[in-house]
Amino acid sequence: MNIGEQLRFWRKHKNFSQLDLALESGVSNKHISFIETERSKPSKQMILTLCDVLNIPIRNRNEMLSAAGFSDHYTRTPIDHAEMSRLRQTLEIILEKQEPYPLTVLDWEWNIILKNNAFDHITQTIRAEFPEFTSSMNIAELVLSPNGFKTFLQNWEEVAITTLRRLQQEQQESPGRHHKILNNLKNYPGVAELALSATLERKSEPFIYVDFCMGEQTLKFLTTLTSFGTPIDITAAEIMIESYYPADDDTRSYLEQAATESTSH
Repeated sequence: MNIGEQLRFWRKHKNFSQLDLALESGVSNKHISFIETERSKPSKQMILTLCDVLNIPIRNRNEMLSAAGFSDHYTRTPIDHAEMSRLRQTLEIILEKQEPYPLTVLDWEWNIILKNNAFDHITQTIRAEFPEFTSSMNIAELVLSPNGFKTFLQNWEEVAITTLRRLQQEQQESPGRHHKILNNLKNYPGVAELALSATLERKSEPFIYVDFCMGEQTLKFLTTLTSFGTPIDITAAEIMIESYYPADDDTRSYLEQAATESTSH
């Protein structure tokens, strides 16, 4: 799509009229119309301003700039590159500070790129009890796969619906995102039906409860998803941090004891 078509797509996707966008961005309604019909070519700064107003994901902002003949404004630096050392150090501090409670760092497609010892302890404990446990490093697959957490989650259906709802919401916010993984997830038993429920209910929670049952031990967590504020690197912008906090004293005691035993060995 050319720049005019892309701007029109995102404006409508974000439920903005041309007048709304003009007022919010400080330009004339006529100028917005001229950009969309290719009668006027916007400057690079104008595109960035319009993207800010429409809150377009920064990976898509580069696509709009390219369509208008401009170079990328936002970089995409692999997290293991030297330029990302400060980000990695920050994430490592967050991982360490969360101990003895689990934490994972996820990428744009919900793949686990970093995790702490507490999260490893839970997955290793499950794998010891359930050798068929999946080797997937995608948190959505871990939740929804019959060889994932499903057998060990007392409230699996609730967690599954919330997971699907979040994936679908992110797909709405950035069309094309999660298309492949959502299709794959619907091949798991019962997930296609749950995906419909998630679509119908369409509400968003700031956190969810996750109840693991491992042998005689039940671990109750509430989880939150957070992200960095206004990064200019695509890798940093797309990182999500999922934190697990104990929802009762038994869970807190178990995790603290497990951490103590681990460090004493």
